[in-house]
Amino acid sequence: MLASQYARRYTEAQVSSVDRHRLLLLVFDGGQAFLARAREALAAGDLERFAEQNGRAQAIITELLGSLDHAAGGEIAVQLARLYDFMLLHLTEANATRSVKHVDDVLRVYGIIAGAYRDILGRTGAETTGAVSAA
Repeated sequence: MLASQYARRYTEAQVSSVDRHRLLLLVFDGGQAFLARAREALAAGDLERFAEQNGRAQAIITELLGSLDHAAGGEIAVQLARLYDFMLLHLTEANATRSVKHVDDVLRVYGIIAGAYRDILGRTGAETTGAVSAA
């Protein structure tokens, strides 16, 4: 078996064995990485790489938008949907106008949302760990 096949199987096993919270954090980390690479490529004038990384970032944001539970999330889900729509529109505009500023705007908003999720999920994990440790 080739090394690339081992790596792919390892990645698949890792994703299938993590809990939903950890998976969400991995998705946010991936999105930030794609956005940063898209910005870097656009600033360097590498439009092919920009298009690839921008497309990946858009795919992640689209997935996050689609995963919102509006029934359970109420107003928070509505506001997150608006922010995800804003980011998708800005990335489309960045592609059309070659605007680093548009990517920067998305990076800023995405970073705030990702940070909030990290804080919430970190607290949830710490509370769970504390409960287990105290038992």
